[in-house]
Amino acid sequence: MLQSSKILLRIPEPSDAAFMLAIENDERYWHLSNNQSPYSLADIEDFIRHSTANLLVDKQIRLVIVEQSTGEKAGLIDLFEYDPIHSRVGTGMIITEPFRQRGLGIEALRLIIRWLFDVVNVQQLWSNVLSNNEASMKLFKKAGFETTGVKKHWVYYQNEYCDETFLQLFNTKTTK
Repeated sequence: MLQSSKILLRIPEPSDAAFMLAIENDERYWHLSNNQSPYSLADIEDFIRHSTANLLVDKQIRLVIVEQSTGEKAGLIDLFEYDPIHSRVGTGMIITEPFRQRGLGIEALRLIIRWLFDVVNVQQLWSNVLSNNEASMKLFKKAGFETTGVKKHWVYYQNEYCDETFLQLFNTKTTK
């Protein structure tokens, strides 16, 4: 569990299944995960039940973002494609609409960056963001990520091909 005065990042519990299902089955977000079909509640419960919450074992972790002041679930942050040989991991996040513009996203990124760089000793964190997603681009850049590439016409979304920006953040403390 990671926390600040604003948020708590925690491993999903069985009671989070409906919240996660609502996000996963919202077609507005399918282009972000390359998902093209809905999940069942049993799928999500199975994911929660079988996750070890160990980045080294699963090569991924999903954390629930909880707003400290209300105790409400505000979103999810994922770490995925963890590569211990090259010391890198991808990240993505979703803050549900009622909780946007409250600083919870930047707080979640800062917590996860600190944990990955100081505890896990990851050398780099990366993210793929649709180039026209101004809010996400601003968020990742505010957290220190830099654009290192653009994949042209990479994602088909809303009847057009969109560019996807590749962003990276490097851990200046590692010497690998």
